[in-house]
Amino acid sequence: MSEPGAPPPNPYAQPSGATPQPQPQPYPSTPAGPTPYPPPGGQYPPPPGGQYPPPYGQYPWPAEQQPKPGVNGLAVAALVLGIIAIFPLAIIFGIIALVQISRTGQKGRGLAIGGLVTAGLWLALIVGAIIWAVMTMADRDEDGAIVEEGDVSTLDLRVGDCVTGLRDTEDETSMATVPALPCDQPHEGEVYATFDLDEGEYPGEAVLFATIEERCLEELETFSQQAWDDPNISVFYLYPEERSWSYDRGAVCIAYALEGTLTGSLATQDG
Repeated sequence: MSEPGAPPPNPYAQPSGATPQPQPQPYPSTPAGPTPYPPPGGQYPPPPGGQYPPPYGQYPWPAEQQPKPGVNGLAVAALVLGIIAIFPLAIIFGIIALVQISRTGQKGRGLAIGGLVTAGLWLALIVGAIIWAVMTMADRDEDGAIVEEGDVSTLDLRVGDCVTGLRDTEDETSMATVPALPCDQPHEGEVYATFDLDEGEYPGEAVLFATIEERCLEELETFSQQAWDDPNISVFYLYPEERSWSYDRGAVCIAYALEGTLTGSLATQDG
């Protein structure tokens, strides 16, 4: 029993001298959650869910499209020049165009190549014509006499040259070459005179023909009296045209047989 006036004993008190035993907590402790506020001087953590979208007006615009390159002008020029046979410029423009197209991406590669091809064809044609002319040209000996048949330019005809094919050219208005051959072979005519007309303005065909015909008839009588008297011999002459009058005023007189052929030179047949 306790003494009177003393506080009532603790019904749950442990006996004196006993070691206190730990008491279990009535409820488990709540785990520590995130700190509701950042520490002083720190940064606010990013909001959950990622970044906010950019404000209006800040979306990037698509890049402006560059205009498509057009057709290269030099490529067009190369093709046109190649077609009209101005092949030196066509070759130059074509090469430059290909370089520009490879650098800029322009169109026209086919046009440039076409210009080069046409220019090459013209060049090959001209070179071939020159080679053909050289191969078919009449050969002369050291004295200038024709020793092998071939073509001779009308500007290169000389006195004593024997020619043929004149009857086939009566309807032609212009001749650049004439077939020539040694005089000991059958031929149609022989060159017996060449001369230059007086300088000055082009006199016109009527005056020109009259002047040349008169001069050629005089020269024939001097060259061969027998040819002058032969009714089968006529005069064929070559004359300069108006377009070449400034650099060519030469005339050529040819005695030719109206029928049959001639053999030998007319100059050696007199008496």
